[in-house]
Amino acid sequence: MVLLVWQLGQTAVSVRGKSAPLPLETAITSEQQTAQVLALADARVKELTNGQRSEVFGVRRMGQQFTENSAACETAVCYQVEIYSFDENFTVTAVVDTDAGIVRDVLHQPNMQPGINQRLANRALQLALNDPGVIEALGFQPDEADMAPVAAGLRGSTCDQGHLCAGPTFRVGNRILWAIVDLTTETVTALRWTNVSDDGSFIPYEPDGSFCPAPGTANRDGWSLSYETTGTDGLRIYDVTYQGRDVLTSASLPEWHVDYNGEYTFPGFFDVTGCGGSGGGFPIPPFGETEVRDLLDGSKVIGFEVVQDFRMSAWGAACNYRYGQRYQFFADGRFRVVVGAYGRGCGDDVQWEQPVYRPVIRIDIAVNGDTSDSFAIWDGTQWSFQNSETYRTPYDSPGFGPHQLTADNEAWLLVDGSGHGYIIEPGLGQFNDGGIDDIPFVYITQHKPEEGDTDLPIFSPPGPSYCCNDDHLQGPDIFVNDEPIGDNIVFWYVPQSATDRVPAAEDGDGFFCWTVNGEPTPETYPCFAGPMFHPFELTEKTYLPLVERP
Repeated sequence: MVLLVWQLGQTAVSVRGKSAPLPLETAITSEQQTAQVLALADARVKELTNGQRSEVFGVRRMGQQFTENSAACETAVCYQVEIYSFDENFTVTAVVDTDAGIVRDVLHQPNMQPGINQRLANRALQLALNDPGVIEALGFQPDEADMAPVAAGLRGSTCDQGHLCAGPTFRVGNRILWAIVDLTTETVTALRWTNVSDDGSFIPYEPDGSFCPAPGTANRDGWSLSYETTGTDGLRIYDVTYQGRDVLTSASLPEWHVDYNGEYTFPGFFDVTGCGGSGGGFPIPPFGETEVRDLLDGSKVIGFEVVQDFRMSAWGAACNYRYGQRYQFFADGRFRVVVGAYGRGCGDDVQWEQPVYRPVIRIDIAVNGDTSDSFAIWDGTQWSFQNSETYRTPYDSPGFGPHQLTADNEAWLLVDGSGHGYIIEPGLGQFNDGGIDDIPFVYITQHKPEEGDTDLPIFSPPGPSYCCNDDHLQGPDIFVNDEPIGDNIVFWYVPQSATDRVPAAEDGDGFFCWTVNGEPTPETYPCFAGPMFHPFELTEKTYLPLVERP
């Protein structure tokens, strides 16, 4: 074992074969090396990866986000080893307990891609810098990119074939060239120009690469919960109770889709937020500690919220993003999951290049515990309980939309066998936070550990690139397989916020999802979105509108 650890710790060659997965080339700690060795030696990992072109993308220290089979990780030091198969476009996530020296769980995640490692980021940049098409488009050979290669896609490119793609960008004046690199075939698959306005004044900050907000707990107003900033799933809350009764197992934000399509074909980004934790990818890092703030109605405290900010170091400049998460808890038992984008985008054309932000929110509901939960949709006259996994869209689509709303603007219902539950109200601009209309896609799935009990890879099935879709193909759809939904239900919510970079003097409604200047004097116009959960307890009267429960 010592010899194997030493061998895998050396610089690996870049030629990938069809045998065991290629280990990480970058320097990692001895504990990470041990986790990698244990994962690659595991029989389940070998069965899934041997004989394929596969590679370790990251070895990430885990917090309190693990599977039931990995319950020992609550007190042990555990790592998430992420391995990707180029041949079949899937991720294998191994949960490794380095204290005990064993692999606790192995998750097979088809049509998902972990964040690329440094070797692949360097390779993508090398391919872009030396590509004849890039050189011709720019009029010179670049020696660096303005933005490092991060997960990106383009509808109509080879990225739609389940290939691994990254998108370095090159800025020339107020124009930005996207070079979409296909790392599966190691080619530049497409080039696109977008236009941006002047950056204004801002002072970039240098984030501490080792910083991660301290995890914590909140116990007030009848609520008890824990929170942590994950590696790539943003701010996560878990073990949430109200007045001693279970409410949520967890809630998190696995990824953001930034879509520049309009009516033409433009690229888009897959953004993730978090501390990274020495895994693959380039998550947008946290900015400052997690805060617990009062919720006010005038001067009256009516609850509290748990808040985390994430921003790129040059936020305020084009192609640099800032995102926020808020979990709001009210003393009367309501709660709301809130997300927000601040911009700025990579395209400023008023008609065609306004980015649409679509955050993928995962809510593992646990009304009075994980068992006996049911889900219903308001069909216009009554609550219709669902027997199998399903989704709903905000648009007209056969059998799946648009959302119907009650007189109180509520669309969905989750109820436990005990009669306790939550009615869910989408954002329609009524929450006084600048939000307009969530226009959400929603998905109901049966809980499975490989579908979010650990940090999720990026949704990347064959078909139109998920960064850039306007329909229900937003990611959670790959988990909707018409399987029966039973005790343990997961609710996915994907709102949509379209950027408005036109001042109010020109269009009457003003900026949205936009930052005019960065630090030290930012003018921010964030677009917040997210559903409100209203508690209820079934009685004979309230049960009358409901159809027969399954």
